[in-house]
Amino acid sequence: MRYITQLVIVAALAVIGKTLVAADILPPASQRFAAATGDEEPSLRRHVLPLLGRLGCNGRACHGSFQGQGGFRLSLFGYDFAADHAALLGGETPRTDLKNPAASLILQKPTLGTDHEGGERLKKNTWQHHLLQRWIAAGAKPVAENEAEILGLIVEPREIVFRKKGEQARLRVIAEWTDGSQEDVTSLCRFRSNDESLAEIDENGVVTALGPGDTAVVAFYDNGVTPIPVLLPVSDLVGAKYPPVATPTKVDELVVAKLSKLGIVPADLCSDADFLRRASLDITGTLPSPAEITSFLADTTSDKRNRKIDELLERPAYATWWATKMCDWQGNTSALGPQGCEQNLNGAKARQWHAWIERRLVRNDPYDKLVAGIVLATGKQPEQSFDDYSAEMSGYFRSDKPADFAARETMPYYWSRRQLGSSSGKALAFAYSFLGVSLQCAECHKHPYDQWTKQDFDQFAMFFDGVRYGGGDRNRTKEMKEALGLTGDEDSGDFKRKFVALLGEGNTLPFKDLSVPRPNPNAKNNKPRPNKAGRVITPRLLGGEEVVTNEYPDPRQPLMDWMRQADNPYFARALVNRVWASYFHVGLIDPPDDLNLANPPSNPALLDYLSAAFIEHQYDLKWLHREITRSYTYQLSCRPNATNLHDERNFSRAVIRRLPAEVTYDALVYATATEEARKTLDEKPAALRAIGVVSGLTGRDAGASNYAVNLFGKPPRAINCDCERSAEPNLLQRVFLRNDQELEQLLDRKDGWLKELSGNKNLKIDDAIIREAYLRTLSRPPNEKELTIAREHAAAADQHAGLRDLLWALLNTKEFVVIH
Repeated sequence: MRYITQLVIVAALAVIGKTLVAADILPPASQRFAAATGDEEPSLRRHVLPLLGRLGCNGRACHGSFQGQGGFRLSLFGYDFAADHAALLGGETPRTDLKNPAASLILQKPTLGTDHEGGERLKKNTWQHHLLQRWIAAGAKPVAENEAEILGLIVEPREIVFRKKGEQARLRVIAEWTDGSQEDVTSLCRFRSNDESLAEIDENGVVTALGPGDTAVVAFYDNGVTPIPVLLPVSDLVGAKYPPVATPTKVDELVVAKLSKLGIVPADLCSDADFLRRASLDITGTLPSPAEITSFLADTTSDKRNRKIDELLERPAYATWWATKMCDWQGNTSALGPQGCEQNLNGAKARQWHAWIERRLVRNDPYDKLVAGIVLATGKQPEQSFDDYSAEMSGYFRSDKPADFAARETMPYYWSRRQLGSSSGKALAFAYSFLGVSLQCAECHKHPYDQWTKQDFDQFAMFFDGVRYGGGDRNRTKEMKEALGLTGDEDSGDFKRKFVALLGEGNTLPFKDLSVPRPNPNAKNNKPRPNKAGRVITPRLLGGEEVVTNEYPDPRQPLMDWMRQADNPYFARALVNRVWASYFHVGLIDPPDDLNLANPPSNPALLDYLSAAFIEHQYDLKWLHREITRSYTYQLSCRPNATNLHDERNFSRAVIRRLPAEVTYDALVYATATEEARKTLDEKPAALRAIGVVSGLTGRDAGASNYAVNLFGKPPRAINCDCERSAEPNLLQRVFLRNDQELEQLLDRKDGWLKELSGNKNLKIDDAIIREAYLRTLSRPPNEKELTIAREHAAAADQHAGLRDLLWALLNTKEFVVIH
């Protein structure tokens, strides 16, 4: 691999027992260039450009902006060595003067020897000034083609554990290069704290503890980005003072190992009622029934929680709910595309997409196999004629007994999304969906917090050149349409409605196809193409090697092969991190869709363990769910103690979470339904419930038009960001629960619990009915105070009206709309 992260380097050094020898490490530039003259020539890559970055010259607000400043532009963060060299030496007024180095503008302006809008950036006769002047005096040489690449950064210390507020520690940063050299680059690094309320770091790498807790400081140099954990215990319960804590699983061991450094003691285990509600909502998106709660609370066996987890994972709702989550990550939306006669089918295609994933979750197909069915998806098979392909696709949209799309080996609709019209759009979406990596920055410039450059992005995007959803056999398409009298503007509403109607009647209509470029045996690479600088670029894996895509029947195949490699740094980790975040409301890496070097996991050992074990278990999704939910960590109470009151990133207690949008709506349906109606909803959750694609009450597409689920934060899936799904409360949500017409309809509907009880003219609200109301909504029995209040209200009101009031009041409690 071209780039090796700091974690890999540290692991390698630990294995081979290598130690840093001071004699082998070049002293820092601040020492070597302290004098105005000397034998050593500064390097553009190793010294000049990092120094300009540290001084802020190539930042967004200065010469690194798109338009530059004062007619002088540098690449943002100094990633384009050739362009920066040309900018420094070229133009009408070159910034360097080879004949008179001291008169060079890159020395005169930042020292205010001449006017400079950026103000003073360095002082004369400092090592920084000498370094730049000595580079110019030596001929201002560019970066050589065969110049060594950076391997990574080694930072000492590798972790900082402070003892008190105000304490300081100094970092030392060593760069390792492919030619075997090592250099102390501390004085050339840029530094950042990920949480300035806990720790700050100055330009010299001195870290100061500001408050209890943990964060990371990050060192940036060249293409190296390395985070260093920083901890200040929140209590004196560390070392020998840390109390004994049960750790029955590997997950618990790794979580408590981190907590013990911080002096944080985990909360007690949650109650059985809290566990059942939490696990049911997290695993199946469904409230437990009153009968299920009663049975579970009465069960005295020691393994009942593990058995319940296994049972929940076998329910249809598990596959339905987690298929919806995967559809979030993959961008399954009824606003698919491309434009044309098939646009009116996008809602049906979205449901087919969901059903395809759901089928594989029911079978517990390995995650890598599920993803391969999307990544390597095909439309028309090589042996299929266009007519046979169109007949196959048309069969999925018949009104009477449509063919089973979920039985298809692959799922091509991922590649039909509007955002995937270009190779760059495909690269952005692919990295987000399957790698948890955000590449938007690298599309234009060097990523500010990761190793990716624009060239890295362009080379990664080349894997998707020629992958296109659309087209087909034009002549046959025209003939098939004319034979059915389907003429006119394909984008018109009349045309699309007729197209859908003809399909529903069982006719065969022409369908667009997913085309993938085939290899050209005469080409060295599939499609080498020049970039804007005129340099030929070839496909390259993220952080990996160049690939001759011509050697593969499908240019996407090397991507899938790479993701399946055990040492792939993203594929398994991205899925593990997202699943973890679904259970804890915060990822081990957070946000969960932003795996970058400057955003380290809060518990690296835990993420490493789960990712490696997930691969060892052949990408078994149910194994991953069990491993997480069987841990004490998942089953902790939300009630804090003195040490974990403010902890929301180290999993020492449950964090109260708002129900996801679809789960909120289904909870309202379930809490107000008869037992018979609930059984019907349980049998086909994807077809009848909001956690699938269609809402049970209205029959409308929940992804596009259902008011309630959109109000509670269902994502439109229009952009590449997990942030689309919102859990933020707002006033309209409260208004909906208090008096919206749809809620009124739920309370009073024909298949509702209240309607069922209204047949009893002699209804008496007793403790049993009050208890059932609580079990239906809050998934627990009422306490004595709550029972008393309910009895008093019932005694003073009409019994039917009083019961309706009680159910309405419970639906409007904060406890109902959260997972706790």
